[in-house]
Amino acid sequence: MNPPPHREPFLTLPNLLTLSRLPLGALVWLRPLDPLFVLSVMAVAGLTDILDGWLERRRRIRRGDPAEDADSPETVGVWLDPLCDKLFVVSVLVAIAVARAVPLWLLLLLALREILQAVVAVASRAVPFLRRRLRFRFRANLMGKVSTTAQFLAIAAILGRHPWQVPLAIVTAVLGSASASIYVGRAIRAGGIRTPTTP
Repeated sequence: MNPPPHREPFLTLPNLLTLSRLPLGALVWLRPLDPLFVLSVMAVAGLTDILDGWLERRRRIRRGDPAEDADSPETVGVWLDPLCDKLFVVSVLVAIAVARAVPLWLLLLLALREILQAVVAVASRAVPFLRRRLRFRFRANLMGKVSTTAQFLAIAAILGRHPWQVPLAIVTAVLGSASASIYVGRAIRAGGIRTPTTP
């Protein structure tokens, strides 16, 4: 007989660190034209991202939870972390775009990953066929972290009016597309067609 599912508390220290990225994203709007201020806020957000993952892993080890893999149950932090990451990035991008009149095409390149993932996620809920075939697992992946790093570098280039801002935005779009494809591929594998088992 399986034990009853463990109900995880929401307001854990890792989750609070994750949630702190929401006010940090709003904080950028106070001084979006100040490169040092924006980059400092981004650095703090990056630090919270590192700390919340480290603390969550230690908490799982102390509780004796199974190693985090594709089949392990999802915790609150598993979907909360990427959600807060995306909201923070979008807030920073829009604040800078509004303050510095960044071209729309450049903004779209930087936010391509978020746009693709949002479109697929909405489609997977709105289209019955996709709803039956896709099961999204909101776990971070290495390509997603690399894509976020590229985003931050591109934002820093825009703030500093560096000539590499366009090449970095293109690299961000390519990495973001790869990250989104991994996200979709994982959803297909997790919710794919199941063949009946023979007795």
